[in-house]
Amino acid sequence: MLRLGFQLTLHSGREALVRLLITAAAVAVGVALLLGVLAEYHAFQSSANKRCWSCTQGSYVPSTLPAHGELWNNSVDFYQGQTISRLDVAALGPDAPVPPGITHLPPAGEYYASPALAALIGSVPAGQLGARFPGTMTGTIGQAGLHGAGDLAIYIGHTPAQVNSIPGTTWVTSVNSAPEQAVFTPFFRYAFAIGVLAVLFPMLVLISTATRLAAGRREERFAALRLVGGTPGDIRTIAAIESVIGAFLGAVLGTGIFLLVRPALAGTALIGTQYFESDLTPTAASYGAMLVGVPVAAAIAALLSLRRVQISPLGVTRRATPKPPGWWRLLALVIGVGVFVYGLSKTSRESIGAPAYPGLLLTMIGIVIAGPWLTAQSARLFGRAARGSSALLATRRLADNPKGAFRAVTGLVLAVFLGTMVGVFVPAMNALQSPPSAGALSDILTGQVGLPAAAGQRLIGGLRTIPGAGVYPLYDLTGGGEPRMVAVSCADLRAIRGLGQCAPGLRAVQVQDDSIFDDNPRFGDRTIADSSSPAYTGNPAALPLQTVLVKVNSPATLERVRTYLAVHAPPQVGGDAQNLPTPPRTFGETLQIRAERLTTFEKILYAAVALTLIVAGCSLAVSIGGSLVDRKRPFTLLRVSGTQAGVLARVVLIEAAVPLVAATVVAAGVAYGTAVTAVMRLTPAGTGVPLLGRDYYTIMGIGLAIAFGVITLTLPLLRRMTAPAAIRFE
Repeated sequence: MLRLGFQLTLHSGREALVRLLITAAAVAVGVALLLGVLAEYHAFQSSANKRCWSCTQGSYVPSTLPAHGELWNNSVDFYQGQTISRLDVAALGPDAPVPPGITHLPPAGEYYASPALAALIGSVPAGQLGARFPGTMTGTIGQAGLHGAGDLAIYIGHTPAQVNSIPGTTWVTSVNSAPEQAVFTPFFRYAFAIGVLAVLFPMLVLISTATRLAAGRREERFAALRLVGGTPGDIRTIAAIESVIGAFLGAVLGTGIFLLVRPALAGTALIGTQYFESDLTPTAASYGAMLVGVPVAAAIAALLSLRRVQISPLGVTRRATPKPPGWWRLLALVIGVGVFVYGLSKTSRESIGAPAYPGLLLTMIGIVIAGPWLTAQSARLFGRAARGSSALLATRRLADNPKGAFRAVTGLVLAVFLGTMVGVFVPAMNALQSPPSAGALSDILTGQVGLPAAAGQRLIGGLRTIPGAGVYPLYDLTGGGEPRMVAVSCADLRAIRGLGQCAPGLRAVQVQDDSIFDDNPRFGDRTIADSSSPAYTGNPAALPLQTVLVKVNSPATLERVRTYLAVHAPPQVGGDAQNLPTPPRTFGETLQIRAERLTTFEKILYAAVALTLIVAGCSLAVSIGGSLVDRKRPFTLLRVSGTQAGVLARVVLIEAAVPLVAATVVAAGVAYGTAVTAVMRLTPAGTGVPLLGRDYYTIMGIGLAIAFGVITLTLPLLRRMTAPAAIRFE
């Protein structure tokens, strides 16, 4: 029977071959996309699980330097919005621990740089970047010390005395070997889970649809086999073999497609990190699941497709109309929404909404489960409202098989759900992160220097020699005490605009500058000075220089200023995980750093929506094409009896449009409600109800237009198949 199954699959004429190729192609698309998602997730996991050498915690440096370990000063720097991980290190003995990615510590006057940073240093003027790093480059940091190919990192070798003079230096005897416990790691894992689910569901639908292609024509052949003595077990075996062969060929083809595009995928930095190509690969289990699990799933789908067909020993095929979907299918959707709302009640800004994710996943599953019931009810309402033979034929078929009708549009419904969530959540978060007034400070760099009065004035004079740089100093009034108070010129506040204003008649005021370094002062429209700020009547220039604000006129000027500060005011780059000075960066970069995590989440979801639309379009095309092949005989008989081709075309359109419109309206409504609830829960009181913007309607409009375009492309096939001049029944 196995040999007969192979024979019937591979040598049954052109129709069987076309069906096999279409099945393989459809499965290949789904497998390649799912492997891409799994590869991104594996790369993310590999990156998240790498040793966090920058998490190393040392001890205070003894007054007498030990003869073992090393002096360690870990800090960050910035270039054009990119973070540079910097380690200034000096060995205290031959057993000094070595950070990952190199074989030995760099000696004094030399440094190791990541490949991306080495290329950057060589491509821009030294005054903008290279002059910040003393010494010469002696090698590059290997993959073990980096999270991705685009990481900017540097290990700089010094003498012990040089490192010990940098504030924040610690004594280290071992380098941390555990991964970083980042608060956003679970957040991104949930985001990937949503992405996988968003692609997995439509892909399973695509595989199921493809393996059941032209099921009606195959059932006729199965009836003939029963007539000549085949048993029900023989029929199931043949059906399973047909499906397994097509799905296995598709899985192999999809794996090959993924391997071909993997290098390009590694360079796309889909979620903001350019992963190493060696990490951008699914696990062996994932490959095995594709090559084994997909054919098995296809076989199961093929066997389930025979549930409605009972073939007697006489070869008579009898179709049993299934029971209509029950209202209980809505319970899954209601439960999902309830779990989501409960999760929101347990979440906070610190937990980033993580408790609500299980409810979100259950809601997506609930939409899929409730879809057939919605299709059946919509068909009933449409049948009552519409008139004409097209509506009658379409609604009768929808009522007969609402599950099959909804199966064809499941992917599009999930894409609408995800797209609506993104359309509400992302613009609302972006608006909160960047109020309209925040742009006034985007080109202001803040540098905490902590210099004595004379050294501070020399620094200010040097900065003012840089073309395009305007310097506005803040002078220390508390000698490093808390809360930290600084004196700032009222003329400087007027020149900066955005940090606040003095009361009329004052020359200088006393303010707290903590907010400058804790957050963007324009986040929430806060300011550091107002009419109630007390006056300062002394000579600010005689005070220690605490902070400099530098307004720059171009990115090149920004980097020259940052390099000048790195060389002439080293304390601003020192620090570890404790409460130490913040490295110089602009308010715009502060905003960008905060928004990067949201941008990453946005990219994951938009990628999931795009992939879902692709898979859904393929599934819809295969489903409609298969249904036309199944109904070639009745459609042709209708044409012969006088039915116009336009009537049959409208039948096909209605059968696709009714479940699509009904389910997408419900999906969009549920998504909008849950997204608005989440935004209102996670944003400050008084935040307005977010609205869907133009981008949302554009994306959804294009997606639905593509869906109906796919349906329209099948109509010429309908006319050709049912032409009376081409009547031929096997």
